[in-house]
Amino acid sequence: MRNRPPFEGTAFEGTAFGTAVLCLLTIILFPQFLWAQVTDDLKRGVVKITARGEGQQPKIGTGVVIRVDQDAAYVLTAAHVIEGDPKPTVTFFPNPQQPLMAQVVGIEGGDQNGLAALRVAGPIPDGVVALPLDLSTKVVGGEALTFIGFPRTLPPWTVSTGSLSGMNGPTLAFQALVEEGHSGGPLLLNGQVIGIVSDARGRHGYAVPASILAVALRGWGIDARPSEAMMPLEKVGPDGVSMVLIRSGRIPTKIVEVYGGGRVEEIQSPARFVYLANDLYVDATLVTNARYRRFVETTGVAPLAMLEGREDSLKPEEPVEEVSWYDAEAYCQWAHKRLPTEDEWEKAAHDTRGRILSEQVYEWTASTFQASRSRPTEPSDPTRKVIRGSLRALNIQEVIGDVDYQVRMYGSADEGTSGRGFRCVQDVAKGR
Repeated sequence: MRNRPPFEGTAFEGTAFGTAVLCLLTIILFPQFLWAQVTDDLKRGVVKITARGEGQQPKIGTGVVIRVDQDAAYVLTAAHVIEGDPKPTVTFFPNPQQPLMAQVVGIEGGDQNGLAALRVAGPIPDGVVALPLDLSTKVVGGEALTFIGFPRTLPPWTVSTGSLSGMNGPTLAFQALVEEGHSGGPLLLNGQVIGIVSDARGRHGYAVPASILAVALRGWGIDARPSEAMMPLEKVGPDGVSMVLIRSGRIPTKIVEVYGGGRVEEIQSPARFVYLANDLYVDATLVTNARYRRFVETTGVAPLAMLEGREDSLKPEEPVEEVSWYDAEAYCQWAHKRLPTEDEWEKAAHDTRGRILSEQVYEWTASTFQASRSRPTEPSDPTRKVIRGSLRALNIQEVIGDVDYQVRMYGSADEGTSGRGFRCVQDVAKGR
């Protein structure tokens, strides 16, 4: 018999509406990320750059669109692609017959790994998109990657593949057939830009990593802003777990009263909303026994009592239980993630139509419990943390109204009980 959380009378915000934004969750069964965009979608964020230095033959290189405004597009490339030409031309995939003149916004000249930023004034061809920078993925080597460019002997916007070798000093090293025309182009992992191609030596290429790209853009006063259509709906987190994109915005909520004995009742009230200011990724599954054991073995923290001596009886793929709030928080920090707030948890449950929820295990959130989310006050006990879950996981026996997975309760932060687990979230990294 599982221990259940205490039932407290409380007001909370929930929702009865579903959305089809993330229907792909029904097929999240694989350990590797599946990029859903077609190749042409990526090409719309890659440009051909032609530069003519004084007394030199024209040079062909590549660039990546990192922002599209109504009146201009911003392109990032390698400095040596345009060095010597203050007004290179840029050709966009949606309109390959119309090169447009660009203005150099910033350049790090004289360095093979230097970068340059261009501004192309409008009108920008319809269909141009800005690709997202990946500032969170930690590469280890062996990852499959994609890059797009303009090698001399192949058609324009050729899509090539390779594999990452890892970091080589301040640059990313990868194995692939790279030519001069690839210089300045995006190195893509899971549909996101992890670097800009800067050099090639035989079958080895080198790229400036996204973290350095972000620093350069910040210095030039450019805020990278990916097009909404190019945000991956799924990604693999630093701990190798599938994560799902949850978009910013608001969802309608309700007030629900929770009584002893597993009874909840919907309370009629004016419309209320939960609002998320920023996009984020949420784990598609609860943290499992196997993942938590890897955390224990890697960090040397004290293992949970329920894990000790029970290796044979616990199924690796099932959610870990009996974790305290502190245990959950420590794991998420180790995985370069964090616990979701209860608003984020509810938005994720709403946007996925509850598909990410377990019928057996309820979840810790980062939020300290308050009796009313609509009229928040100073929490009476900072060790009381909000727990959320499906009605079945929370052992709800009687439901009056349409409350679905929306009940909220609390648990003591230092207590782990059977049926209590967690998942992590990760903020969508911005270019600034």
